[in-house]
Amino acid sequence: MTKNISTPSQQPTQSRRFQRVTFGALVFLSLAGVMAFLSKSQPKWFHADFSSDAQMESRSADFEQGLAAQFTKVRGQDSVWAIRIPEKDMNEWLASRLPKWLEYQGKSAEQFNRKVQVRCQQDHMEIAAENSWGVGVIEITPKMQSATKDNSTVTTLNLEPTSAAIGSLAIPAFIISSFGPTDMFESLQKSEFRLADGRRVKVQDIEVLPGEIRMQLQTSPTKN
Repeated sequence: MTKNISTPSQQPTQSRRFQRVTFGALVFLSLAGVMAFLSKSQPKWFHADFSSDAQMESRSADFEQGLAAQFTKVRGQDSVWAIRIPEKDMNEWLASRLPKWLEYQGKSAEQFNRKVQVRCQQDHMEIAAENSWGVGVIEITPKMQSATKDNSTVTTLNLEPTSAAIGSLAIPAFIISSFGPTDMFESLQKSEFRLADGRRVKVQDIEVLPGEIRMQLQTSPTKN
């Protein structure tokens, strides 16, 4: 019977092949570990222990009513007005009133328990939300955008995400469906709201500054 016996020239080749496979496996495991670590991390500004209480609920209800009062206020014809929305008020509303908004929108009970927080920076805002992978973050740079439609210029509010991440791991911006209630921002895309009495409120300009959002709006009479 003939036995296969490795010659001295074959043994180094097999050893090198084994080393390459081992090295490749270690590199893969290292990359997987880094990606897992990055995806499980969260932004330093995101406070996982931030929760609502009775006082916050009351402040958020007042904030919500105050916004509604500004939008529905009787003003002069084609009156232009401005509003300032502090980051602190937005985050308190998200912590205390968002679950009720989600319930009203028919969202699942799982989404009610997600923490969503906002940070306003110069010219852009970051929205972080807990999800099954960790904390997802999207960045939005609000801007007014003009387009020609039917021989007329139409202005819309562009709130498309410019970047996204899970933890500290960057991902394509279009993968955002599991991050949180992004449709609450998408609902503003047309930049115009119709009030119950038929009047229209249109966003004319928006500016994001550290700690706040400023908007300039115009209230117009009923469109014939």
